[in-house]
Amino acid sequence: MRHKMFGGIHPAARKESTRRKALARMEKEPEWVILPLDQGGGGTAEALVRPGDRVLVGQPVAQGEGDGVPIHASVSGRVAAVEDQPHPWGDHFPAIVLQNDGRNTLSSKLPGPLALDTVTRAELIERVRESGIVDMGGSGLPIWNRLEGAVGRADTLIIDAMECEPYLSADHRLMLDKGRALMQTVRVLTRTLGPERAVMVIAGDKLNAVEAMERRLAMQEKGRVELRTMAARYPLDSEKQVVQAVTGREVPPEGVPVDVGCLVLNVATVYAIGQSLLKGLPLVRRAVTVSGGAVSRPRNLWVPIGTPFNDLLKACDGLKEPAAKILMGGPLRGVPQDDLNAPVLKTTDALVCLAEWELPKPVPETVCIRCGKCVASCPMHLAPVLLYQAARKQDWSRLPALHPQDCIQCGCCTAVCPARIPLALLVRTMQKQLEKGGEAS
Repeated sequence: MRHKMFGGIHPAARKESTRRKALARMEKEPEWVILPLDQGGGGTAEALVRPGDRVLVGQPVAQGEGDGVPIHASVSGRVAAVEDQPHPWGDHFPAIVLQNDGRNTLSSKLPGPLALDTVTRAELIERVRESGIVDMGGSGLPIWNRLEGAVGRADTLIIDAMECEPYLSADHRLMLDKGRALMQTVRVLTRTLGPERAVMVIAGDKLNAVEAMERRLAMQEKGRVELRTMAARYPLDSEKQVVQAVTGREVPPEGVPVDVGCLVLNVATVYAIGQSLLKGLPLVRRAVTVSGGAVSRPRNLWVPIGTPFNDLLKACDGLKEPAAKILMGGPLRGVPQDDLNAPVLKTTDALVCLAEWELPKPVPETVCIRCGKCVASCPMHLAPVLLYQAARKQDWSRLPALHPQDCIQCGCCTAVCPARIPLALLVRTMQKQLEKGGEAS
């Protein structure tokens, strides 16, 4: 049975420049690698190395607090410093700076591969934890406790391969270039975690990936994994929306997919799990799309975690024209970048450099005309227009009833607003206001 998500939009895909380009290593890897101690939802890690120490690929160089996971050296070389460095989220954060020796020498202490047919659930979860694998689809939270929490609760495993945001094609290329390892990993996850069904969801505009996965499935036991194609409606690549589209279940506003019996894993996360099982490799590299009208040679690159954005652009022959806007991520959810010395994080799937002609024509912000487009497009059933009215009147007492904390920052409301009101930014401000108790600033 097919279900529909609520809301969403159909932005222009703009993937033509990279979707046919295979994942490739950089011809010249970065001389310096920057590993921020704050990589996402797992909190700040504690450095295990000091300046002058020698490190090898896969060696733990920092350990997360509590349930956090380690950060591993993505290149071999020397620790140059442990100091504040530019961060993709803005400002400066503590980071480990490695000077790359160019040898990519693997640590001799890496664990060996595990037998996929006999690996136990406990071995799988422990290997994922030791490998520093996080949710690479956005949140950056450690994935081992999500796997552990799904045992006995999740009857459906969903592999999210939608990748609906414009320009992004890294997950698409993982399916085409690394499909065998992906399907092997899905089979292991299904056997060890015990869901009743596993579903891989792919956007219908990725027909070559659909065909590639169908061929892989034909080589395996029938019924082991379902393949589902869906129209590329943004933000169907968000976990709550993909759960609704696949199962018809609605995740509570402050809940997670396992609350309704689902475990959702992004394609990049599944591939990282596979590398840890098949090769004993921790999370030290990831696929990154470098695209946009200002980029000379858009590509899909397989890069060390911690690669500065400047080096990504050099691997693409730089910019062919000035970039009007540079984003980590896509144009709807991406984080603007002012300092290209900031590095690739575990969650970085793209660097998008937009030329002036790719941006909407500048139109002055006007007053809300109450057209309701923001309400119709919001996948979380929110009413951005009412939040806008509360913000104008500074009526903070209304915020709890309007639920701004449920916003997933997809940017749909901003994209469709004819008055050009930056509604997504406004809702983020409302979230902070609510955290402060709804007091006026």
